[in-house]
Amino acid sequence: MKVTKISGWVLGVVVLMMLFTCSGQVWLMQVPWLLVVGWVDFLLGVVPGVTWRWDAIAETVAVVAVLGVGSHLFLRRLWRQLRPEDTRAWPVRWSVSLVALLVLLFSATMATVGIGHHVGWLASGRAPLTESSWRFNPRHMEWDNEGLCQDAMDLSRSGVPDARIAQVLLRGDGVTRMKAERLHVVPWRGAGGEAGFLVFPRDPISRERAGGVHCGGGVEQESFQAAELPKLLAGPRVAADTAP
Repeated sequence: MKVTKISGWVLGVVVLMMLFTCSGQVWLMQVPWLLVVGWVDFLLGVVPGVTWRWDAIAETVAVVAVLGVGSHLFLRRLWRQLRPEDTRAWPVRWSVSLVALLVLLFSATMATVGIGHHVGWLASGRAPLTESSWRFNPRHMEWDNEGLCQDAMDLSRSGVPDARIAQVLLRGDGVTRMKAERLHVVPWRGAGGEAGFLVFPRDPISRERAGGVHCGGGVEQESFQAAELPKLLAGPRVAADTAP
């Protein structure tokens, strides 16, 4: 009976993992795995680049040694004064344990401060905490850039010159400014001179993964891949002196 129940649980977990994988929700399995063994990959990438200051290490070892010896001598004398009837001497392992506890508390304090600093940095930063692992997702780019494209179109209709539209977007409200800091907005005129724009990530890695969109210019908003961008920027439809 127990074997059957365990087999059922295992089969259920396998089916759920397959469903999550097929639906693209791989992160549900990655999160627990990274929480358990993710630090190994982190150390493999960080430790080779660490610069060891041997003078500081030697100084730390010397300070800890002096602290340990001094603490042991002081506590041994204090033990004799407080308990003269006890024939036992103050154990060395007690002094070692106290020094180790002190070092552990110091390390825990530094770790707590570091965690608080990084949590505050992540919470106050404008960069997204997660990033899509899909190589190219046109619908995502269309949804993500639709508002910025519309803002640029409105500015163009209001008479803002093409060369100043990106600057105006960067000086807009918080949401618009955040998008404009993350995305290039390049004026892209249609065949008949209609106003349009190319919108794509400033970050080369994000641009390679997500591509971009062009809106206006006499066409519906459409996505394009990163490989098409150089040709679009070099074409005659891009306004002069506006390409990044």
